Amino acid sequence: MARPLLAAAGALLAAALPAAAAASTPRVTTVARGLEVPWEIAFLPDGRALVTERPGRVRMLTRAGHLRRAAVARIAVAPVGEGGLLGLAVDPAFRRNRFVYLYFTAYTGMRLERWRLTHGRLVRDRGLIRGIAAGSVHDSGRIAFGPGRRLWVSTGDAGAGPLAQDPSSLNGKFLVLTPRQYHARRFARPTIYSTGHRNSQGFAWQPGTGRMYATEHGPTGFDGPEGWDEVNLIRRGGNYGWPAVFGASQPPPFIAPVRLYPEPLAPSGATFVRRPGSAWTGDFIFACLRGRQLRRLVLRGEEVVGEEPVLQDAYGRLRTVVEGPDGALYVLTSNRDGRGEPVPGDDRILRIVPPRH
Repeated sequence: MARPLLAAAGALLAAALPAAAAASTPRVTTVARGLEVPWEIAFLPDGRALVTERPGRVRMLTRAGHLRRAAVARIAVAPVGEGGLLGLAVDPAFRRNRFVYLYFTAYTGMRLERWRLTHGRLVRDRGLIRGIAAGSVHDSGRIAFGPGRRLWVSTGDAGAGPLAQDPSSLNGKFLVLTPRQYHARRFARPTIYSTGHRNSQGFAWQPGTGRMYATEHGPTGFDGPEGWDEVNLIRRGGNYGWPAVFGASQPPPFIAPVRLYPEPLAPSGATFVRRPGSAWTGDFIFACLRGRQLRRLVLRGEEVVGEEPVLQDAYGRLRTVVEGPDGALYVLTSNRDGRGEPVPGDDRILRIVPPRH
């Protein structure tokens, strides 16, 4: 599959970064310690943040950066394999309705639920989607609000690859709910936006263009040769190939990735740097589990023209990265997930200030 050629292309991309930008160093501080497999962090309008822990807890990070010991919610999850409490998103109209959305594995399948933050506690309101299979692997799990205040859900193949190509299945897809659907008092049938996804754990929209880029885990041995992780530009109605095709050869009608990694990184949560004035402004940043780094991609048009690993091996496995209201990047480590090498203090919330331009 042309591994040497692709590796050489990666080296050229890294070399394409200006020397000053590649050499500049971000400032990193540890905000909180002692979490248990954190998976998502989402900020409230007042500057506080909610953090999910995979065993089923939601924690509160205060505006001062203090992680409260008591959970604001305990969710009855199915903590099997890679499952548990995963994604969390804050309603765009949170100041008015106090709604928060949670995505997690249950023994009956994946659950997307609406909760309400009341007097410092999350209280369950109702379920929103039925019919997404859960597995011990490949549950994806990221949810986020995008353009038009629509709620996006990434679903994995649950370890059953053919589901990603099955038009009757909600697995292996990007799903979209309208405000009317996620505010309703009944279960919704979401729109299938794209298909052919194995295990996408991160996505974000490019400032200025609204293009949506997403990370994707490639095969891990039991369902194909290890490696071939992807970054994709997600298009309406697009088919991203899994499990029919992967790797360097993805002919039409399948959509090929904008960046392909023959050696595994296990890319997870992602963001664009929006705050002006930094050397990273406008860049796509994603966290890597096996790669033990942040990865910074520079885009020109729809193409990746530069690339840089950041924090390589400094903090172990990284689950996600989110831009906070202060313009800093907040990163969750994932060293206690059974696949890392935890050190005292893990897992952590890191605060990263990008280098100035």
